[in-house]
Amino acid sequence: MFTFYIYAKILIMESFKILTIKIMGIAKCIKKYTSEPSITNILDELETAINTNNVEVILFACNSIVTWYKKNISDILSNQFVYNKDVHRGNIELMEHIIQTLKENRSEYIKILSSDLNNSNYENINQKDLFNILNKFHNIVVQLRDRYDERTTLDVEDEYDVQDLLHALLKLYCEDIRTEEWCPSYAGTSSRQDFLLKNEKIVIETKKTRKGLSNKELANELIIDINRYSTHPDCSKLICFVYDPENRVKNPRGFEADLTGLHNKLEVFVVVKP
Repeated sequence: MFTFYIYAKILIMESFKILTIKIMGIAKCIKKYTSEPSITNILDELETAINTNNVEVILFACNSIVTWYKKNISDILSNQFVYNKDVHRGNIELMEHIIQTLKENRSEYIKILSSDLNNSNYENINQKDLFNILNKFHNIVVQLRDRYDERTTLDVEDEYDVQDLLHALLKLYCEDIRTEEWCPSYAGTSSRQDFLLKNEKIVIETKKTRKGLSNKELANELIIDINRYSTHPDCSKLICFVYDPENRVKNPRGFEADLTGLHNKLEVFVVVKP
């Protein structure tokens, strides 16, 4: 009886994982079509819900996607610039099937996922919380400068200061943060990665802009880092955080977009702040 339960649990969990992969595929398809806040906000919440195994929010978001699709499908199919019309049309049918599957297995999903969460020895940081730290990093730096009676504080003057403060902030969510893990050599050199979140398989590389460091030189440094980490066995996602308090990076959003993406199966995000 116990063996049967374990086997059934594996089948259900695999099914849930497959469902979430299909859901994220549909979400990415919609994001390529539109930046309309009414749906992109839901897609962002959907991703957070999937990362945290929140079945109820996933179900709500899926229903919202179907409603959005039915409202917009005519415009999508008549848009001459949309070349994957059959995919969008099929997404509605696929999402309705996913919703039905979620409803039929809702109690089992919640029961098993809740059990796994309670038995876990650590909490994984979700992507929303991680990027929230990076997005508000400069605000925290500014706040730390304002101390009663001008008491001593941490002022972020170089890359080591960036690392120290970021390490402290990551402690809010992560138990297993590894520093000074050496990457495999690349082009005859090796490099120390700043932070490895081993449970999440995320590496966070920090940079701080400075006088004399051009956009091209900074980009080249990050490209070398990306190539190094693409061979690291514990890294499936690389986040390059560039702290730029003096706004030295020209066109920061364009700089991010040029390097963010999939590089040899390594998911790369470049974040320039503030």
